[in-house]
Amino acid sequence: MLTGAIEAPKRIEDLHVRRDLVASLLLRTLAFADQLSGAAVETRLGLPFETLQPLIEEFQKTQLMDTMGFSNEPGLEGRPIPVRMNYTVSSAGRQRAAEMSAVQTRYLGPCPINFEDYLTLIRSQVTGKANVNDAALKKALGTLELEQHVIDQIGGAMVSRASLFIFGAPGNGKSTITERMALLMGAPVEIPHAVAIGDEIIRVIDPVYHKIADGPQPIDRRLVKVERPVVVAGGELKLQQLDLTYDAQNRYYEAPLQWKANAGVFVIDDFGRQEVPPMRLLNRFIVPMEKKVDYLDLSASGRKIELPFLCQVVFSTNLSPTELVDEAFLRRMAYKIGVSNPSPEAFGRILRYECDRQGVAFDEKAIGYLLNNLYGKKPLRGSHPRALIARLVDLANYRQEPPRLTPQTLKEAFDACFNPALGSLTEEDWARPAITSECRVRTWNGLPEVRLTWVRRGQRAPLGRHSRVPVRATGTTGHAAFCAMKPAPGSGSARTPDSTRVPSGYMISAWPDLKMSNAVRSALRSAECLTTGKA
Repeated sequence: MLTGAIEAPKRIEDLHVRRDLVASLLLRTLAFADQLSGAAVETRLGLPFETLQPLIEEFQKTQLMDTMGFSNEPGLEGRPIPVRMNYTVSSAGRQRAAEMSAVQTRYLGPCPINFEDYLTLIRSQVTGKANVNDAALKKALGTLELEQHVIDQIGGAMVSRASLFIFGAPGNGKSTITERMALLMGAPVEIPHAVAIGDEIIRVIDPVYHKIADGPQPIDRRLVKVERPVVVAGGELKLQQLDLTYDAQNRYYEAPLQWKANAGVFVIDDFGRQEVPPMRLLNRFIVPMEKKVDYLDLSASGRKIELPFLCQVVFSTNLSPTELVDEAFLRRMAYKIGVSNPSPEAFGRILRYECDRQGVAFDEKAIGYLLNNLYGKKPLRGSHPRALIARLVDLANYRQEPPRLTPQTLKEAFDACFNPALGSLTEEDWARPAITSECRVRTWNGLPEVRLTWVRRGQRAPLGRHSRVPVRATGTTGHAAFCAMKPAPGSGSARTPDSTRVPSGYMISAWPDLKMSNAVRSALRSAECLTTGKA
């Protein structure tokens, strides 16, 4: 009988897995459980009893296993007698199981499927274009307020299952978009508990990412029908998680994240905030995204395997793309989608929806009061109405009164969400400390007085001879504080650790434009900016 694209086994030869691997798994499972019925052995190994019966008879002949009479488990009436019997390992069998555990894998669980069978299975479930249209996508996105051209680009990426780069300010729905995409990925897929490559085992299924699908499960109990996986890795992502992880104690591998995401979506959220530099992380995906193949090392044996890369990759960030990636990488991303701040009209619709959801009577005047009296130049975010109404309801519950939209309650909720101590931030300097210091450039070739201007952290900028001097700043304090690294001799540029803290009023250094002549570069390399503003 077919399940997915592979045939459910009837004989041990149908497993296409080494016989001694299955024998070891059977004996160690019995030794671990002490006693199991034939039906329980079927359940634990995911194999029909008729497949295991030759091994059980062999173990009985060699006195490694014993029968302990009929099992009293419910539901065994009418099953064959061997299935209804209880089995246990003898003292010799327990010793043999310990010897196997000392030199072979200690994996316990359903019998793994052959790697070639896995390739056939997964490829059969990722074919053609996804059946996604505008109506279905808008239904999946629900109440998320997005411009039509953004929705169209998301739809195009989903239809083609192409790579996607989503960027924009925090709080505008980037993470929600990736979550809702999973609703349109297609029918559930069948994946194995584990895969065998020779005598090595790789565990694939992960309850964190693989949600059991509704409806009947496959007849072949080595497989599980799950919803299309959505694997999300945020700032905690490390390069090691993209390689096979070897458990030296139990001697089996854990599949990497992109393997677990096969036939689904792999989301790298908060891109640029990982410990690993962005370009190293990007380089890890360039070949898999282009060739649709990933190469993984079996570190214990030194072998390398070729794995189909069949997940849709989504990069999501609230940092500037130009600071994270280069043109070569952007060229490899099929879709680049910028999620902008909501318009005042969209902000009002989101506020109304949140009021209805929280049971708060909506007042049209609240929108004008928020925008004109509270926000000012502060940028609007799609997530703000939810936070504001939630805080408003919290304060009303605390006072044991019904929540209402009034200037007082909105002001209290706004202050709770956006404490005034954060200052008045504009779109340009949001999430960065504001600096308004004057500076004077002093070099031996007599540059004129200039005013300090902002450059994003990590971005190179030249020290010019004109009216403005961009500098590299790394503000790490809440007040006016910044610094830039003195360039290494002969280089003209250098990096500054994020932990550097320089109070306002100290000298900082800037670097020259690398395109200048050597004479000018030598003169400007010693340029120093001295802040004159107050801390």
